[in-house]
Amino acid sequence: MQHTLTPEEVGAKIVEWYSCIISASYEQAILLKEEARHAVMHMQTNDKILAYYSLVEFRHNIFVDEFNKKHELGDTFEFVETEVDRYLKYLYYFISGQYEYTQERYRSAIKMFRKAERLLEHVNDDAEESEFYLYIGLVYYRLNQYLLASSYLEQAETIFNRLSYYERALNCKQVLGAIRSELHEFETGDAILKEAFRESTFPRTSALILRTLGLSKLRQKEYEAAKTYFYQALEYEEHRSHQIGMKTRYDLSNTLFKLGQDDEALELFQQAKAEANQYNNKEYKARCLYLDGLYIAKDHALVDQAINDLYELSLLYEVCELAEEMVELADQRNDDSTSLKYYRIAYKAKVNQNKLGADQV
Repeated sequence: MQHTLTPEEVGAKIVEWYSCIISASYEQAILLKEEARHAVMHMQTNDKILAYYSLVEFRHNIFVDEFNKKHELGDTFEFVETEVDRYLKYLYYFISGQYEYTQERYRSAIKMFRKAERLLEHVNDDAEESEFYLYIGLVYYRLNQYLLASSYLEQAETIFNRLSYYERALNCKQVLGAIRSELHEFETGDAILKEAFRESTFPRTSALILRTLGLSKLRQKEYEAAKTYFYQALEYEEHRSHQIGMKTRYDLSNTLFKLGQDDEALELFQQAKAEANQYNNKEYKARCLYLDGLYIAKDHALVDQAINDLYELSLLYEVCELAEEMVELADQRNDDSTSLKYYRIAYKAKVNQNKLGADQV
């Protein structure tokens, strides 16, 4: 059975093809055109990627025609940039950023999005502009750059509402509520999320908002409320059967362990762990390692490995979150040396989370 490709995977292949056109790699461009065409045929439906494919194909045909006329010139082929090419260049960086985002390489994604932003003037479509603001806002959110993330997300939400793209507007609102919660502005954050849930008529988004409310309650140590929200999110098939459902099962298992409901927690944990490996989700593979070390194997070496893995992914908010939990647990046991160890880890992560270098691989 043919594997269905995601738009991000196909977009990355088209980006590779377009790069060959730019560099005048004739034979490689011919080869990659066929690979891209085959990929598009087996892609999940996505109009933007189809449009991108059509534009690159158009540029490919011009390139082939010019190359055949000037084949004796070889590497002296000149790429003459047109307005279409400037838009293609925008798509090149934007789709590259999207792909890096799906691969959890957030600093690399920001580099691509910054380059795309310099070409936004060549995007004469409000819907595309708002989509860009949404994605760059999401990446800044994952890098804990809350001021920048909020600015972009608010712009996106305003445009989406004006265009009557209400589900996308609610996606922005959900993340804005999550930001307030992560800043421990719980009352404001929960109010935003509850308002978004009341406004939502979209099952996938409703479930995502419920999950975010569960995470907020988890931060507030209101474990019974968190448990309720996570279970409610998993009642939605659109959520339960998607990769995001794996994350919710992990969060629910974490909550149940904290409530001492170990049998139910272990079953959900094992399912989430298997799915994290299946999806090769690096963040949640590390998180599962953390829960394993904390509650199952009771081995702090696993906890340390999990925190180190998250650090290498530049997920510094998550490092702080887990390290601070270890500080609390150590304090409860009056274990000052362990408490100091994890306090230092949390402090280092907080100091470094405002750095936006391009050192992520």
